Amino acid sequence: MNLNEHIVLWNHVSVKVIDVRRILLKSGEELRSYRLPSSAYLYIVRGSAQVKWDGKVTLAKRFHVLHGGKGMCLDIEVDELFEYYLILYKAFLPLPSRQDLVRMMENNNPFLMQYGFDPHYPIALFHKVELMGAIWRQTEAVDKLYVKALFYQFVHEMMRQLSHQGIHPVKPDPVAQAIRYIHENYKDHVTLESLVDMLDLNSRQFLRMFKSQMDTSPIDYLIQVRMNKAKELLLNSEFTLREIAEWVGYSDSYYFSRIFKKAEGLSPTSFKENARKTAFGRNNPSRMSKYPIVAKNLRRYIVNEHDNHYQRIDRRGDLHMYRKSKVSMAATLLFCFTLILSACASNAGNSNSTNGGAASPSGSEAAATQTASPSSENEAPRVVKHAMGEETLTGTPKRVVILTNEGTEALLAVGIKPVGAVQSWIGDPWYDHIKDEMVDVTAVGDELQPNVELIASLKPDLIIGNKVRQEKIYEQLKQIAPTVFSEDLAGDWKINFKLYSEAVNKQAEGEKAMEAFDKRVEEVKAKLGDKAATKVSVARFSASQVRIYQKQTFSGVLLSQLGIARPASQDKDSFIEVMTKEMIPSMDGDVLFYFVSEAPGKTDASKVVEEWMNDPLFKNLEVTKNNKVIQVDEAIWNSAGGYEAANLLLDELVEYFEVK
Repeated sequence: MNLNEHIVLWNHVSVKVIDVRRILLKSGEELRSYRLPSSAYLYIVRGSAQVKWDGKVTLAKRFHVLHGGKGMCLDIEVDELFEYYLILYKAFLPLPSRQDLVRMMENNNPFLMQYGFDPHYPIALFHKVELMGAIWRQTEAVDKLYVKALFYQFVHEMMRQLSHQGIHPVKPDPVAQAIRYIHENYKDHVTLESLVDMLDLNSRQFLRMFKSQMDTSPIDYLIQVRMNKAKELLLNSEFTLREIAEWVGYSDSYYFSRIFKKAEGLSPTSFKENARKTAFGRNNPSRMSKYPIVAKNLRRYIVNEHDNHYQRIDRRGDLHMYRKSKVSMAATLLFCFTLILSACASNAGNSNSTNGGAASPSGSEAAATQTASPSSENEAPRVVKHAMGEETLTGTPKRVVILTNEGTEALLAVGIKPVGAVQSWIGDPWYDHIKDEMVDVTAVGDELQPNVELIASLKPDLIIGNKVRQEKIYEQLKQIAPTVFSEDLAGDWKINFKLYSEAVNKQAEGEKAMEAFDKRVEEVKAKLGDKAATKVSVARFSASQVRIYQKQTFSGVLLSQLGIARPASQDKDSFIEVMTKEMIPSMDGDVLFYFVSEAPGKTDASKVVEEWMNDPLFKNLEVTKNNKVIQVDEAIWNSAGGYEAANLLLDELVEYFEVK
């Protein structure tokens, strides 16, 4: 860029000094991948170090001056004591401005330029930098004005010496910056908006530049980087699918699986299975079953890293994507033989009846037939449409196995106690609020990996599951009993409740229960009045992540139904947003309800809560200042996700808002 144009723009922009920092690095210390939050000058006052601006190496010694733009990556490796000032500033053209200035700024923004040099007259700059550092620590507004005046003097001297020494700033490559950032931060929440904000560009200009160089969009490039890393982990590790999803930047493993299948043509599970078959086939002619015949020492596959309704796993002890069974082949054959005998006995009975044999129904069977006659309408075959197609069911099932937490609560609400159910995410094995109703119910594993053979041993006449959770074992379940799957687990839980009620032939009971709940909600909503304007923020802390919860979550659905306000960051028809400490202000509201995902005997998540709540940004929240940060029960607010939890959540909101 022409230095004269650089100076012209300095004469027309408005400038804000953001920070003046004096930093000391000792021998052996280093600064890694620090992204400049704004334009910056780096001025060395003591020692020397290897400094990298976006990977370009400079040996910086005393009095050396460097300039970089917002989003540039700074690395410093120190061999001896190294002291420098970092002056962060923002410069912008006030609007309206002359068109020639606007074009100059768009084409060659000097405040994003890279340059470095050893000034011939360093003392003139040194005194101004030292004085800026000393005055910046003062708190009076007039002191900040003085710092701004000194900064202009510093820039004036810089431009004068740059001109005399013939130094020309170098325009950075934003595409290269973005690519490096993606490779270093693909695990984080990266969006087009965050990239253009980091690089201080408009999105249209950046997209055009990226597409021209890389022949793809930034987000498609990010997805490919993530998928490549995911494939590496699938092939070379025993991490669970959810651990891999989290590792490559997806908090929702279901969404990750969809993205993977779209990019690679098959699901992560199939990708890994195909790779294992190829490797296994070279060394072994057969494969063992993936499922145990009996439930020996049933384990909780997830302890507390869960969300209703997309769980993340990062606990030791989680089951991996595939696990060979240790059950003998004899046990497998015995199980199959039992099924064959049952089928033969059933066919024999049908044959006798058809051929007019002497067999006649027992007294109890006759009584059952007579009792059923008045309600023949309820016993008539009915077709239930569900996520996997259609299922023809007859009568009211007596032995139901349910494979979701929210489904368990739905069955209990319509008066059906299942013979088998997946374990609760919290509790041993059931949530406290349902454990009394679940006495003698068999735990059949976890939502993510139900024990198929244990389910079969319960001889169910209906299995209810979910496509998100158990799609890969649907065909196996259908061989055991009629099977109905709900489509999703996010958002409005009432949709699944209606399907479950229909599947168990309890539509009337389901409608009655839902009418009672909706009536309660409407009554509470009417009594809330002006209190509904209270902005309710909801957050979750775990050892690995902090999240805010939006409208398509269990608590979010009820808050919306009550008409309760949400902060702007959460008033979105989305699921969750993963937080960084810089985003803490978006957690603010009139009240913050938070829950903690903590494994029994662990304190990692509690330490995260303590760390975040001691952060200056968190202490500056209005909810903190007003003592409106309230811890709540995760099972009720998040993971249970069913009818009974919804009523308990409503109870808690009634209590908090003091609704009479």
